[in-house]
Amino acid sequence: MAMRERAGDSRVYTVANGMSVTTDELNEIVDRNQQMTPKVMDVLMYYISLDRNRKGSHQSKIAFYDTNFPALLMKQHGRLTKTAIKDRHRMKYDEAVVKHFIGGSTLDDVYDCIYFPFFIDKQHWVGVSLDLSRGAVQILDCNHGFRSESMMKKDFTPITVVVPHILATATGNKSADARKPYQMVRVNCVPHNSNSTDAAATTVLLIQAHAANGADGCKDVTPETISSGAKHLAVLVYRDITHV
Repeated sequence: MAMRERAGDSRVYTVANGMSVTTDELNEIVDRNQQMTPKVMDVLMYYISLDRNRKGSHQSKIAFYDTNFPALLMKQHGRLTKTAIKDRHRMKYDEAVVKHFIGGSTLDDVYDCIYFPFFIDKQHWVGVSLDLSRGAVQILDCNHGFRSESMMKKDFTPITVVVPHILATATGNKSADARKPYQMVRVNCVPHNSNSTDAAATTVLLIQAHAANGADGCKDVTPETISSGAKHLAVLVYRDITHV
């Protein structure tokens, strides 16, 4: 609260990822009175990535991306579907695309897992875990009632299809098995929360929890913990623009 007061009202700040946000937008992280915008979601994804790096080394190679990443994947899927099936294994992907999947200095050093938020119909936020080591797209969704299983699969089919193609091309794997679509699964142990304006903060907290402790970590992201969790998220941003 002291950080919020020091930041003041109706101010504009350029935060660490280069984006400009107002104090009103930052306050929405905590207040949760309206749907969070993609811009604020992008800021939060940057800061939870920074927070993970600050806490030291980790066994798994994990990347956190913002809303530009699923847009990039959808664009690549559009290219893929316009290419004849017999020629798809010859498709080339720009370095700007491939680098999102490589966690080290060589093309073999692929990330174990990639996390990003996904805004369904501009109405509901969910978290996505691309488990590259297991070939699965895991959905972290606090409100299963918003989307049926079949509709969810339709939403994510472009991602389940195009990611293995990109990886196979990037790593030089010519096996047909390497290009098989990933399985889409919903993480069932996520506590239910039907409050639409809680979904964005919940999504970020679920991504944090899943990256740290897998599915078991998601069990702690309950409606009762959202208020305190959202404040922790806001502090990640506020401590870089104001000091107490």
